[in-house]
Amino acid sequence: MRQRFFSTLFCVVCAWPSAGLFGQEVPAAKTPKLGILIVFDQLRGDYLNRWKDHFEPGGFLRLMEEGAWFENCHYPYSGTVTGAGHATLATGTTPSVHGIISNDWYDRKEGSGVYCVGNPRWTPIPARKELLEKDKKMGSGTPERILVPGIADALKASTGEMGKVVSLSLKDRSAVIPGGKTPNHCYWFDPQNGNFQTSTFYTSSPVRWVKEFNASGQSSRWKNSTWTRLIAEKNYPALSGPDDQAGEGNGKNQGKSFPHPFGKIEKEYFEAVYNSPFGNELLLALAKEAILSEKLGKGSQPDFLSLSFSSNDPVGHTWGPDSQEVMDTTIRTDRLLKDLLNFLDQNVGAGNYVLALSADHGVCPLPEVSKTKGIAAGRIALDKFAKEMETALQEKFGKTQASAKYVEAMADNMVYLNHKLLERKKIAREEAVDFLAAWGKKQPGIMQVITEKEIQQKDNSAAGFHNQVSLSYFPGRSGDLFFIVQPYFIPGNYLTGTTHGSPHPYDTHIPLMAFGGNVRAVKLKERVSPELAAPILAQGLGIAVPPQAKKTPPAEIWRNKGN
Repeated sequence: MRQRFFSTLFCVVCAWPSAGLFGQEVPAAKTPKLGILIVFDQLRGDYLNRWKDHFEPGGFLRLMEEGAWFENCHYPYSGTVTGAGHATLATGTTPSVHGIISNDWYDRKEGSGVYCVGNPRWTPIPARKELLEKDKKMGSGTPERILVPGIADALKASTGEMGKVVSLSLKDRSAVIPGGKTPNHCYWFDPQNGNFQTSTFYTSSPVRWVKEFNASGQSSRWKNSTWTRLIAEKNYPALSGPDDQAGEGNGKNQGKSFPHPFGKIEKEYFEAVYNSPFGNELLLALAKEAILSEKLGKGSQPDFLSLSFSSNDPVGHTWGPDSQEVMDTTIRTDRLLKDLLNFLDQNVGAGNYVLALSADHGVCPLPEVSKTKGIAAGRIALDKFAKEMETALQEKFGKTQASAKYVEAMADNMVYLNHKLLERKKIAREEAVDFLAAWGKKQPGIMQVITEKEIQQKDNSAAGFHNQVSLSYFPGRSGDLFFIVQPYFIPGNYLTGTTHGSPHPYDTHIPLMAFGGNVRAVKLKERVSPELAAPILAQGLGIAVPPQAKKTPPAEIWRNKGN
């Protein structure tokens, strides 16, 4: 089924010139046989300099010293979330092109919210005895909503399907999106039972090495243990903050301060592993099995491996970027990277792989922490905000029946008005949108409101974040209005923890590093976009760049041919 579904899309990739390097010859004496996309979810761009004094040689420091390091890399769009970030890294385009505008959005035709990699037609493999209600509604992993080919698809097309594609993550969307349309293997973590799973979209049974890994019980190795600091406790307060700050969350009954216990109840335990740096260690163990079992980098054609380490994200959401937990997780991430690079050197061969390392988004500081620094900050209660929005519309345009609402849905920073209701009441859509935009601009914590019409007309009178919002906008998927929060304000109904999803620098600034193959040591200061990741990997492997990718990596990141 998936072969027929994607045949047209694959033809687009195949039609792109195999030299697809925008006039640049790949400057490599020996072309690597393995390309790797490494993503650390929510690894903010400032973390590397902030905590590098506690990194060890061989991890981030190795990439800083021996690879190409883009220090000023920012997402150019407003909707800085996991789905959009992974799609941009994989395709070399923005949400306005690849269509993954968020993790979830409202589908007017279906009359419900949809998940970026979900479809009820597909179910988990291995099958669960009981599916959660959200799984029944959203379905299991599928790349069907991604609208353009990515680096994995380009590799498949360039190698006549001989190159292997393996995509692994703790999150489903972080495995599905980089894996492209027809990966050989795509797996993610199931926190309900501690297994790695796939979906019926891809296969009817897990591959042998995943079955054996699940049976090994590796996900249970942290039971009866606690998460403690990796380095001396005295190093943490000055470079992060107090261990128990206002606004920090409790995690999965893990507590606000070190040491953090793992839950004794099985389901709670697996969720706690995911919500700790040890989730990343579990994924690394699976990645090693994949590299050895699939003999990645050992064939006549190049292969592609995507590894998205998700645990940095829930840790950041729970305790915030100025916490000792995030500092500790980042230091442990450095050690994990060192382990991975050493493994690649030994089993794939130094110089026989090329990698791009990045993140899918940053994160906002805890509002409570920002306030202690004299920064205006706060939490916007979404339930209250939505109720007041509906009340304002009712007062302006007239009461409706209890079941009818002027606001049909909200998704992230987007508002979807009820078009059918507006038509029945003979209210011009533009009038309702303009009224709501004017209302929104007066609300506490709201910095700017941009309408769909302003984006479609390229109306730069909106100024501010108009360009960033336009790059997050996709017709038919996006809402009628986009609300931009003030810096250091976060929307949500929770009283602890933090989030991301804005166009502000703390959400857009992420690392971008290239290493291996014929990448040379260089540090670049100019502002760039993560859209470069896919072209870097394509050039490094000597394959076609994904056809919609328009960013060209600077020639200075490559050593001269023959050197």
